[in-house]
This record gives sequence, C-alpha cells and structure tokens, in this order.
Amino acid sequence: MKHIHILLLLTICSVTTQAQKANSFLIYSVKGSVSVVENSKGTKAQIGKLLGDKSKLTVGANSLISIICNESSLFSITKPGTYTMDQFKDSCLANKSSITSNYLKFIWNQLTTPKGSPEKNRKSYMNNVGAVSRANISIWIDSRLDTINYYSGEFPVSWKCYSDADEFTFDIYNEAEATKPIFQKVVKKTTVPISDFASKLKKGTPYYWQVNVKNEDPEKRKVIYVWDKASFEKLVAQLRNAEKGAETPAEENFRIGFLLESARFYSDAYGYYQKAAQLNPELELYKKTLEAFRKDYAIGQ
Repeated sequence: MKHIHILLLLTICSVTTQAQKANSFLIYSVKGSVSVVENSKGTKAQIGKLLGDKSKLTVGANSLISIICNESSLFSITKPGTYTMDQFKDSCLANKSSITSNYLKFIWNQLTTPKGSPEKNRKSYMNNVGAVSRANISIWIDSRLDTINYYSGEFPVSWKCYSDADEFTFDIYNEAEATKPIFQKVVKKTTVPISDFASKLKKGTPYYWQVNVKNEDPEKRKVIYVWDKASFEKLVAQLRNAEKGAETPAEENFRIGFLLESARFYSDAYGYYQKAAQLNPELELYKKTLEAFRKDYAIGQ
C-alpha cells in the first residue's frame, strides 16, 4: 500500500514554469469584508473576478481573500489593510512540484469562461486519462476505469455496450491471469454497484475486474484496490494540506474532490464534490462539475 500511495502522489504532481511578465490575478476565495478598488471605485470582492497589477484590495477585520496568480500559484491575504496587487509579484512564482498545479489551471479556466457556460474539459486537467481503446465489438470501458481506488461510498463500475446484448457477466479475480473469479454477477444493466463486492476484497491488495458478453472476447482486465481507513485518511490529510492558501470549506472540499478524482478515487471524490455544491450552491462551477461527474461515471443510471 505504501508503494501505491507514493505512486499516486507522483501521478498527480506536475511541473510548471512561469515567465515573469505582467501578472494576472484571479479571486479564488473570499470570507468576510473584502473590496476591490479599481479606477477609484470600490466593489465587493467576488470569486472569479480578474485583477491586474494596479488593482487594489481592502481587507477588513476577521476577513480573508485567496488569489490565484497566473494560473499557477495560490496565496492568501488575511491581515486587515489596503494592498496593491503588484505587492504580491513574488507570490506569483510557481511551485515547481505542486500537486495542485493542474487544479489551479482548471479553476482559472472555469472561472474565467463566460457565465452560463457548462463545466467542460475537467478531465483534460487530470493525469488519470489514458488512451481510448476498444478491444471487442460490443463492450467499451472508459480508460479512466483502468484502475479504481476505493475507500467508501456508493459508486457504479460501468461500461458501454454497442450491440443488442441484454446480459453481462461481471467478474472479479484475485490474479491478472486467474481463470476462476472470486465474485461473479450476471446483470441486465451496464453497471454494477461497487458496494456489491467491495466487502469481499482484502484491503491493500490488487484485484482485477472484467465484463463478459456471450460469444465475445472480453476487454483486458482492469485493476481495483480497496484502501484501509488509516492509509486513505493519511492521503486525504496530505491533499488537504497541499495548498497553503486559505480556503472556505466549500473550496477545500471541491479541491480535495478534484485531486481524489485525479488519483482515481471516484466514489470518494463524489462525496467531496457533493459537499462543495451543498456548501456553496450559488457557485455554478460546483453544480456543473457535479452534474458532469454523474454523467461521466453513470451515477444514477
């Protein structure tokens, strides 16, 4: 499990470089009394607003604001006062090994698109996207499900069928080449709830799943890991502390959900996305992401 843990953290790391020209700032999080002053006019600071070097911020007592600079770095202002954004040019230096760099780029992209635009391209900011493949006539399995990490919650293992097949055999094996499954279920739908078999799997051990249709060769077996409580909570703690910028609970839950999805913890990511949308129902990004997530992974089908 330790080896898997290290690989996951490496998988969601990325390297970014930053050319220091004119900086752009995006408001990521606001709490309390914070205003933006531009052209001698003050307005309430709002998530998603872009600022330039000459923009000013007035932060009140018991308030905070977090800023993404140039799509790549995050910093916070928590001390009351008035600030010009060019004071924070040193805070725009990108962390060369930030596990949240893709997340910050995603947030920047989504919050700077026109209002009303649907959430899109979330998956292109993740490192869990493999090559699209289709090994047989009928069954297609999303490459993101090549490996599934699971700790808790409800989540359907899913596939698509491009024939008139009306029955599927879902198998779990304890070896990549085993011939006898340790779990088998015949279904009419193209999903199997992970809770149907998770309790039968040992934690920290790789298992392999496959979907079979009569008279067809199956797709290559996919991997699934069930994590133990201590290992999963350690991982979440690392993701929670991955960014030093201050966040409200809604933003923290959304960020952890994104990072867990990138690390293939789909069921657990879903819970964090739900919390974010509940905590801040007014932010369209959270609502649209939740809708897209449900569609991507056949939740509710």
